[in-house]
Amino acid sequence: MPLKIIFLILNLTSISRADSLFTPNLNARARAMGGTSIAYTRGADALFYNAAALARIEGYSLKIADANVGASKNSKRLIDQGFSSSSSLTAADLQGLYGETYFAEASAQSGMVFPFFGFGAYSSNYTSEIFNNPVFPTFNVDFQSEYGYLIAGALPITENVSFGLTGRHMKRWSGKKDILVTDLIGTTDRNVIEARFQDKGTGEALDVSFLATLPDKNLNFAVVWKDIGNTAYRIDTGNGPERQDDNLSFGVSKISKYSFFDMTYAFEYDHIRQANENISKKLHLGAEMSIGPLDLRAGLSQGNLTYGAGVDLWLINIEAAAYSDELGTSVGQARNDRYQASVSITLDFDQAFKLKNQMGKKRRLLQRR
Repeated sequence: MPLKIIFLILNLTSISRADSLFTPNLNARARAMGGTSIAYTRGADALFYNAAALARIEGYSLKIADANVGASKNSKRLIDQGFSSSSSLTAADLQGLYGETYFAEASAQSGMVFPFFGFGAYSSNYTSEIFNNPVFPTFNVDFQSEYGYLIAGALPITENVSFGLTGRHMKRWSGKKDILVTDLIGTTDRNVIEARFQDKGTGEALDVSFLATLPDKNLNFAVVWKDIGNTAYRIDTGNGPERQDDNLSFGVSKISKYSFFDMTYAFEYDHIRQANENISKKLHLGAEMSIGPLDLRAGLSQGNLTYGAGVDLWLINIEAAAYSDELGTSVGQARNDRYQASVSITLDFDQAFKLKNQMGKKRRLLQRR
């Protein structure tokens, strides 16, 4: 029965414009593993990636903070020239921006999870700027700043099959605009964005999820459907944010244990219902090798190599990733190379509220086999 539900959901399609399929609010672990996340999530991460995994938790987990910062490979010049409050751009500065794409991201998560239940909060912010050539002297800005609160629960169907439900309340400030490059002369792009982007709104969203495990093979199957029905925002200022398209994803992961290390393999097919997008932009592969406190990761996202590493320092996890986002209509047209770093602080407890964190084992302690 659960597999029939998966296939029924995957056969649903909708029409959406070709665009970047960037997924905000992913940590560096997910970025390094090819952009995968939904089939191997554990602990407090289940709040943000797959609530059905809350049915597998034994004990409690408090994610005090998970902070992420990211930027495109070429963003230093934009930061120096565009985001300095004391340095305005000149006509000469603009010549070096044409033909470039700049990106910056900052996000944070926090939450508490129990068996079958959890709640949390998050902030997600990013800016992408594409500067056209001098013949058409404009720059296209895609800007989004959002913070929200969520509550999630999981319903176990069997010991190894569960469904999840997540409700979110959020405030969003966003927009996409073409702005004349000459408007930057004598000011900074930050000031231009603050003056031009006035669309703010409040909304509620609903996500559903599914997780099934074949215990003898350590194989997980996951489906996550975010923003069901597309999320509309009530207008706070301006015209309000655009409706948020839904995102239907299917994922598979496998965990293999060896004498001195563990391996996690993952596959993900996301944005399934966006029928106008090239399928090559929706496919993600990843792998992770865990050796004590050290994790080594690699993958493929939209046909591009991703890689990174993480180190578990008992209460603190430090992670880094390199990945690319495809800005064109198909893979290989307009790749934007990016880097991301994450620092998280998490406390894991058993059912008696005894601290259970162990170096290199934090993500695996609370997962029921």
